[in-house]
Amino acid sequence: MSAPLAGKAVLVTGASAGIGRATAAALAHAGAKVIASARRHAELDALRRQYSQHSIETIAGDLNDAHFAERLAEAGRDADVFVNNAGILKYAPLLEMEDADCEAMFRTNVLSAFRITKAIAKSMVKRRRGHIIVMSSSAAREVYQLGGIYCGTKHALSAIARALRLELQGHGIKVTEIAPGMVDTAIRASSDHPRVLEALKARKFAPLTADEVAQAVVYAAQAAPNCCPDLIELRPQGAA
Repeated sequence: MSAPLAGKAVLVTGASAGIGRATAAALAHAGAKVIASARRHAELDALRRQYSQHSIETIAGDLNDAHFAERLAEAGRDADVFVNNAGILKYAPLLEMEDADCEAMFRTNVLSAFRITKAIAKSMVKRRRGHIIVMSSSAAREVYQLGGIYCGTKHALSAIARALRLELQGHGIKVTEIAPGMVDTAIRASSDHPRVLEALKARKFAPLTADEVAQAVVYAAQAAPNCCPDLIELRPQGAA
């Protein structure tokens, strides 16, 4: 039996660690030809070496650089599936949030995410097929203490995903939003405010793993042609 995504070309952003890395590996294992992109060269090289038996090409660069985004979109112009995963996170009380951290989250999580998605979508429109998978968060539908700005970026990204679905469905393009709850990855390393650390320590459930989220991406990517999983929400057991 052939792999479920055999022959499919996939582009994954934010693929050097966490959910993005797990997603690139899971899609490659399912038979896809993966282009994995992120800022960190060394981590991408390690990914390619670890999964050398699969088809993983890596392209390093920063999506906040519009010129790099153009080059990446050109490299991924034939992608059957685009996983828009790159993002950053900073938790802090709103009154102590620095302007630079706020701007960085909106720049990366919203503007840069939209820029690369728009470029890939234009290629898909020309071919009248494709699947865009947007990694949002449970924060796209909730607002919680210490995460207000991050929640704001994910609300915006979710709205963009839903708008894309409306505008692109007539061109034969699927748009899926995947919204995981708490996942323990290195993305939390920049959130070192004492109140944040205290809240994380007090949680009473085990977070999701990056591999568990990656399996949701694989499920969406291999859905039947007439089936579009619009929204997949994932929560750790006991976190509802």
